[in-house]
Amino acid sequence: MMRFRRSASADPARTDATPASPPGSRGCQAPAGGAGESIDDLMVQIAEGSETALARLYDLTAGLVLAMAGTAVSSEPSAEAYLTRAYRAVWKAAPRYRPGPHALAWVLHRAVAVQP
Repeated sequence: MMRFRRSASADPARTDATPASPPGSRGCQAPAGGAGESIDDLMVQIAEGSETALARLYDLTAGLVLAMAGTAVSSEPSAEAYLTRAYRAVWKAAPRYRPGPHALAWVLHRAVAVQP
C-alpha cells in the first residue's frame, strides 16, 4: 500500500501546493528514510541491477502507476498482477535508461504501456 508523508522540510507558510525543494535538488525526491534519492538515482541503480532500488521505486510510484491504469484494474488481485507486470517491464527496460530530469515520465511510460 502506498503511504504519503508530508515533507519535514516543507515551509508551513507557503500557500501553494508545490513542496519546497532544497537548492540543487533534482526533483522527485524520496520521502523521509529514502536517503534523499531521486527517481533518476533509483533508475540508474536499477539499470545496474539493484533490486533494492526497484523496491524503493515501487514504493514511491506504485500508487501513481495504478491510478494511471484507470478503471481497467478493478480488483486487488488484478491490481497486484498488473503492478507486477508493470514493474517487470521497468526492470527489463532499465538498461536502456539514460539519466536526466525525465525519470518519472520514463517510468510511467513503460509501466502504463503494460496492458491491465
